[in-house]
Amino acid sequence: MTAEVVILNREAVAIAADSAATVAGRGPKIYNTANKLFPLSAVEPVAVMFYGAGAFGPVPWETVVKEYRRTRGAQSFETVAEYAADFIEHLSDLTQHVSRGEQRERVAMTALWELEMIRDVVEEQVTAAATAGADLDEATIIERILDEINTTIEQLEGGTFVDGLSAAIVGREIGNAVPDWSDFVAAVFRDLPTDARVVRRARVLVRMSLRLADRSPGSGGVVVAGFGESEIFPALSHYLLDGVVANRVRAHPGSHVRIDGNQSAGIYPFAQEDMVATFMDGVHPGFRLALDGFVDETVALLLERFCRLVEDSLPAAVYEQLQIEMQDARDWVTEHVGSGLNEFLERNNSGPIMSVVEVLPKEELAEMAEALVNLTSFKRRVTPGAETVGGPIDVAVISKGDGLVWIKRKHYFDPELNHRYFDRDRQLRGSGTLGGTP
Repeated sequence: MTAEVVILNREAVAIAADSAATVAGRGPKIYNTANKLFPLSAVEPVAVMFYGAGAFGPVPWETVVKEYRRTRGAQSFETVAEYAADFIEHLSDLTQHVSRGEQRERVAMTALWELEMIRDVVEEQVTAAATAGADLDEATIIERILDEINTTIEQLEGGTFVDGLSAAIVGREIGNAVPDWSDFVAAVFRDLPTDARVVRRARVLVRMSLRLADRSPGSGGVVVAGFGESEIFPALSHYLLDGVVANRVRAHPGSHVRIDGNQSAGIYPFAQEDMVATFMDGVHPGFRLALDGFVDETVALLLERFCRLVEDSLPAAVYEQLQIEMQDARDWVTEHVGSGLNEFLERNNSGPIMSVVEVLPKEELAEMAEALVNLTSFKRRVTPGAETVGGPIDVAVISKGDGLVWIKRKHYFDPELNHRYFDRDRQLRGSGTLGGTP
């Protein structure tokens, strides 16, 4: 896992990334030496940062970036958004290195993940019904499974599909990755009953999920930040990335930010975002969700009790209308409390912070970006669980005039013993064929 932060104002952009990398195997192993932040261009002040996957298939990100710089040479683009789009296009040229076996594994993993989520929800419903003394029969359980699958499909229909990944292409990939689909579905749902309808709809769900780039737990992201050739103020472009299927890069545009006359600053965390959100808002994101639930539950109980008290004294039609109005009142109260809390937090926490970030000099931007990543690292260190954020924090500041300047940068070697490395790097920069420096 990772913690990364990008802070922008009209003068510069500061970028910070930790060094923790989790390697899967017989047991997860965490190394604190990963490089996640790199210069992207040999001629313009633009950087790229990665989170999630530590490589593009078998190709390390460092190699991907250096090949990009080598092939593009002195080529430049007008905007950061164009740099990001061109880098994603560059990834398409590397899909030949991602084996068909690895692509099939991603298909099978996504199928397993989607169906396990459905199974877990329905198993909870079955257990709750049994606890209440109302066991569900097979037909009812199957209908519950179908309801959950169809609800998820409806949610996914509003997403943006990856270009070139049609339903027919993805369907063939599912067939190659999971040839015995009926047996696979039955195995995933374990003791829950299934039928032909479940098998068909499950395939539709997985097919739709694979056409998106932000669904599976294996998804990550690419963040490009800096200045394009025609940009006076910094910008940021973010793509969600979820591997390769059918030799096509599963990439989807995420956020795009441009500092201009309307927006003077911004703070954007990536990967593990909870501590940055806590710093900005003054409360943990989980607290806000819990509070919404508590308020909604309390209001619902209050209105339910009121309705019971007046039920016998009202005509049936009037009572039915009262219940509708009480539900509307419940929704209004929950929304009112939520919006009031948001306004309070913005007025007393995030608003004042952003007013200062707007005018922070480059040095302070760098310190703030590093501090926010370090805050997440410290939280992981003093709480149970793996330290998925840690190690040295790489920090860079990018400005229009000075370009990319490293504030902190780790090396796997002693710089004092490798002057030739930096001499060669300077020569490559001068020739416009930069590929070397990390």
